[in-house]
Amino acid sequence: MQIFTETVADHHLETFAQLADGIIHEVDPEKIRDLVTGSVDESRIDEYVLKVTRPSQLSGFKEAIRDCINSNSTTSVRMFCLVMDVLSLRIASPALTGTTKLVTEMTVKEKENLVRSWRDSPIGQKNRLFQLMEMLTVTTFLKVAPDAHFEAIEYTRKDTRELIHTDYEANLFEYKMLDPPATDNVELYLPNIDVVIIGSGAGAGVVAHTLARDGVKCLVLEKGKYYKPDELDFDDMEGYKALYEGGGVVSTENSQCVILAGSTFGGGTTVNWSACLKTPFKVRKEWLDDYNLDWVATETYDNHMDYVLKQMGALADNLVHSHSNKSVLEGSEKLGYKHRPIAQNNGGHANHSCGYCHLGCKWGIKQGSMANWLRDAAEHGTQFMDQVEIESILRNKKNIAIGLLCINKRNGSRFVIRGPKKFVLSGGSLNTPVVLQKSGFNNKHIGQNLKLHPISALVAVWDKQKTDPQLNSIMTSLCLEVEDLDGKYHGAKIETLVHTPSLEAAFIPWSSSDQIREDILKYQYSSAYILLSRDTLSGLVTYDPKKPSTLVVNYEINDFDRHSIATGIVYAMDIAYIEGAREIIHPYYLLGKFKSDKPKSERKITDSDYQTYRKKCKDTKLPKYGLGYGSAHQMSTCRMSGKGPKFGACDTSGRLYECDNLYVADASVMPTASGANPMVTTMTMARHVGLEIAKHLKPNARL
Repeated sequence: MQIFTETVADHHLETFAQLADGIIHEVDPEKIRDLVTGSVDESRIDEYVLKVTRPSQLSGFKEAIRDCINSNSTTSVRMFCLVMDVLSLRIASPALTGTTKLVTEMTVKEKENLVRSWRDSPIGQKNRLFQLMEMLTVTTFLKVAPDAHFEAIEYTRKDTRELIHTDYEANLFEYKMLDPPATDNVELYLPNIDVVIIGSGAGAGVVAHTLARDGVKCLVLEKGKYYKPDELDFDDMEGYKALYEGGGVVSTENSQCVILAGSTFGGGTTVNWSACLKTPFKVRKEWLDDYNLDWVATETYDNHMDYVLKQMGALADNLVHSHSNKSVLEGSEKLGYKHRPIAQNNGGHANHSCGYCHLGCKWGIKQGSMANWLRDAAEHGTQFMDQVEIESILRNKKNIAIGLLCINKRNGSRFVIRGPKKFVLSGGSLNTPVVLQKSGFNNKHIGQNLKLHPISALVAVWDKQKTDPQLNSIMTSLCLEVEDLDGKYHGAKIETLVHTPSLEAAFIPWSSSDQIREDILKYQYSSAYILLSRDTLSGLVTYDPKKPSTLVVNYEINDFDRHSIATGIVYAMDIAYIEGAREIIHPYYLLGKFKSDKPKSERKITDSDYQTYRKKCKDTKLPKYGLGYGSAHQMSTCRMSGKGPKFGACDTSGRLYECDNLYVADASVMPTASGANPMVTTMTMARHVGLEIAKHLKPNARL
């Protein structure tokens, strides 16, 4: 056996799978009988127990782990292989296991005790190892589990509904994609294209729409694949692999936080949860005061934001709230906590039953870039090319962008685009700075100042009250009671998590195989609340020189931001308790669960047993490792500044300080975190940049 390699081999996967058996394995039918008899005939419980067994015996588990590990940086792959190699050597494994018995020789109970010892260890590296092990195991288990498990929790793995509403006709518009060159060293000379837009997400869509409406000829390049509406019919395993950066498992280098980022035609707007929130006032004031963005404090910004909302038909009227969202609104109302519904970009449609929208809206109701902005741009002459990755931006000696070095992702061939007058980077806060870094730009803010809005989640279990996980909108409610803990708009918002088994389980703490299996079987009776923090510190993003298409994200959630999340958890607990949850599952294993059989009508927030548990949670600091942290928002890695290149990468028109005809129009131009789900803020800033580009393209415009 080759030892200490940088390539995931079969023996690494076998060792991991054997360890994973300690996280979840066989269960006594009697332990789950009460949990599944409502959905599975009692005679089939034995069949469930037989089929939904340990990870090492599940088809596709090892392959999914391989894909996950390989999607990360060389350093992360090397560390994974190193740990698995150590665990395979009798002379080395005692450092991690405390015994000369190899993992492959242990019983499942011994494996369970081993991973529990890592969780409880005073050694931070072992805590990290446990967190990575547990998160990967449970989430992958719930993506590849046999149908018997999904039947038991009544989860339809694919959206098989033909229509959401009987009177609604699905959006069947289909984009025409240009074919990139299929051979190496081809030059596409495109003098009739005024602007090339790199990316197709929130910023790209608005810029393309704005320029096309002004008669500007644009070409949109997207590194992900375009899926026609009727092709957006994935299960979670397929969907994350097809639609997300790194298959949905981009991790920070310290393995503390898992990042979800769209990587398909339409970008994040194809997979987001429809939430439309305006940029908070204090954030706009911060951008004015600290970065001299005069326009964000004027009616100009308001007008741009109103335009964006109107174009998408974003409304909070006539929403049909899921049980989870309704509990946020009604619980907050009872407690006197600030709250409100969240507008949805549904084009004015009264109800968007979008339980699968994290895998794309196959009906075209969600008015993201694909269904709205880019479609309008297409109807005004914009052209498109998908599966094209930008390797670098070509410049002349006068520091003017003159072309793009591109990779056809279908076959790996390289080609060059020349001829357009201006170039717009809208690849998102992870990819835009990486393209600039690969192109040799040197501004110190490129790739720095990464903001993530880190989250964790609280799970509540209701007494036989199904939470409609697939039947209503994902995120339609918001509690703002603790959104500003320091007077500078740093705190946490309470929102709802997309109700899928794998994502929800990522935030359920693990204590044993039986416990995690019982908790994931409560899926139909659970709600998960996100605690979304506006971060005070920032990280950086770059790329792996040995794997240039792989992102490297360095970011650590600091004490204050963990405090924000912890405070949000406590207030979310209040909501769940007052709304009658019979079980509250704190994401930190040391804080366990709170259970109550008291009827909802008799509960008071001052109930002594609840207050005892609440105080314990309030007084306990969240650790760096030991619970699930995640992020679905990335911002600020090419920040805009009116104070010159020492304070940002772009000027107030979005133009890169280092290149007169290169612009940035995505969430990376935000000077700091938006403090709210960033789609509307991204689009508002992109509207401004688009109008500035149109102005600069006029014959009498001065650079």
